[in-house]
Amino acid sequence: MKRFIAFLLVLAFSIIMPLTARAEFRKTKIAVFDFQLQGEGFETADMGKIVAEWLITALVKEGRFDVIERRLLEKILQEQQLGMSGILTEDGAIRLGKLLGAKVIISGSVMRFQKIIEVNSRIIDVESASIIAAESVKSTTTTRLEDLVIQIAKKINRDFPLEGYIVHRDEKKVLIDLGKRAGVKSDMQFIVFEEGDVIRHPKTGEVLDVHRIETGIIKVKCININTAEAEILSETTPGAIKYSQLIKSVIKPMSPIGRYAQPFDDTKSIYKTAEPNIQSRLARVDTLLEEANQLKSVANPEWKTKNKQIFQLLKETRALKRNSPEVYLYYAKAYYMAKGSIKAANKYLNRALSYRPDYVEAFIFRGDIYYDFAKNRAQKKSHKKKYGKPAYRAYESAAKATQDNNLKAMMYFKIGNIYFEFFENGKKAKKWWQKAAEIAPKSTGANLANAKLRACQ
Repeated sequence: MKRFIAFLLVLAFSIIMPLTARAEFRKTKIAVFDFQLQGEGFETADMGKIVAEWLITALVKEGRFDVIERRLLEKILQEQQLGMSGILTEDGAIRLGKLLGAKVIISGSVMRFQKIIEVNSRIIDVESASIIAAESVKSTTTTRLEDLVIQIAKKINRDFPLEGYIVHRDEKKVLIDLGKRAGVKSDMQFIVFEEGDVIRHPKTGEVLDVHRIETGIIKVKCININTAEAEILSETTPGAIKYSQLIKSVIKPMSPIGRYAQPFDDTKSIYKTAEPNIQSRLARVDTLLEEANQLKSVANPEWKTKNKQIFQLLKETRALKRNSPEVYLYYAKAYYMAKGSIKAANKYLNRALSYRPDYVEAFIFRGDIYYDFAKNRAQKKSHKKKYGKPAYRAYESAAKATQDNNLKAMMYFKIGNIYFEFFENGKKAKKWWQKAAEIAPKSTGANLANAKLRACQ
């Protein structure tokens, strides 16, 4: 009889525990307001409402948020005599948070000026009534407005990284407590942390945070409703990833679209050849760079703290292996993205290439920073040519160093753009675009080149 009772208890716990774990996950509840319209040339006066609808649809598809149904939102706002658009007061935000149960409110604007269209969003914490993040995308008016809204949704999604736990490990695979219900996608990557010492305020004794020590990176392969199976991509030391460790989704850098996009085919990790203990650290640098850029865009001084963390982490990583070309490439990336210095970036790119003369990713990054400088920062035509030349040479070196025809096509496409935009030589531009279309007809570079060729006919 005792054995039977014990069996029932075990069975009961096996049923209750999963239900309890599932109940712990809560999607962030958000409300989306109509976007304000600025400028002229909109198809309809209701475009702000349409943009909000597109954004709601895109956020729901991401699966990360619990979006308040629009009719309920309108009803509450009417009852409270508040408009769907406009800037919320602090009192209004707090009142809405209590009425709707929303933690976050998203508002924004759509601006048209000459041939430029820009979409801006503000993410407001309803409890503190403060803007916790701001995102924007812009392009020429030839880009579909809906595409820009989808891009904004992806950026908002990155502002709310998923966090969970490792619930099982088996050799090179793990099981995490997040699945479809939490918005997990196939191939999503997570950084794994071991929780260390509790950080307390020296005066009040209040718990401020828990020190996190990275143990590796995992990649989702199979998704269930409440869990997901993932493979271990790297570990700081063998067996470092363990049961009960914390996981946090990796924030991947995103490229803008339309006129302001750099046509960089980011299909391969630039640290993929590094040793496992270096891979995880460089992935963390990527995350910190993105976080720093987001903070800087909203004038949050914390971006300076992030930059210090970036260079400290790179210093520690270089100490592990001083002849790692991947580490020096990331030094170049940090100096350009965090400090805007081409000179310092080139110094470290040269060092990376001294260890690996055929380092394709180093050539591509050198081309990208000169391309970016020539396109967005150089004011005079002579300066555009000045910075366009090293971009051309870098892309040409990358094409020579790779055996991947898809990548060659992308490099040829970029060289064509340089001739067209900076050298004003349409004949040579078409020549390079044609080379891109011929070497890998089904590649991204070929498709982009064909679009350019059609536009120039």
